[in-house]
Amino acid sequence: MADERGQGPSGLAFALAWVRNPRRMGAIAPASRALAQAIAGEVARVGPELLVEVGAGTGAITQELAVVGPPPDRFFVVERDLGLVRHLRERFAGAEVLHACATRLDLLPLPPAASVMLVSSLPLMSMPRQEGRHCVTAMLALLERMPNARLLQYTYAARHVRPFDQLPTGWRWRRVSTVWANLPPATVWSLEPAAHFTQGIH
Repeated sequence: MADERGQGPSGLAFALAWVRNPRRMGAIAPASRALAQAIAGEVARVGPELLVEVGAGTGAITQELAVVGPPPDRFFVVERDLGLVRHLRERFAGAEVLHACATRLDLLPLPPAASVMLVSSLPLMSMPRQEGRHCVTAMLALLERMPNARLLQYTYAARHVRPFDQLPTGWRWRRVSTVWANLPPATVWSLEPAAHFTQGIH
């Protein structure tokens, strides 16, 4: 199991995936435990009935989500890299690990739920622009068809730079936290209906 420096089996899986396609990895190391805990803390605060993680990578964030999230049959993990999919299935035997592309996220046969949280580790700012747009379109389509839906997305850009613009009417970004104990530092954002805004900086 990897530690925060990316050592162990998870670190090896990350390194191999980075060699295969560094632009899709979007970072030089797996997410730190501090970043994973910041994301998991927001998931725990909201308490969604259905949790979907997309771009799970080596499972650094998955590990924390498995602790605070809904039961395994309500926790879906999506990854497009087949090597990482195998790694995730070995590491999280109880979760539903799906080999799928984020551009088709809205087509996943998810079970009905009263509320859903989508956690994205997609490197939207470093992947090819057209591919990033397709991923965003699919995520927004999923959010709009699911009740009480939210998206958590973290970025490595400046703290005021939101993950993406051109939001559907009535949706807003809320900055959850900035995690300095990550390489590089990351900002966690929550995309949610404006009526759900509670705390944090918009």
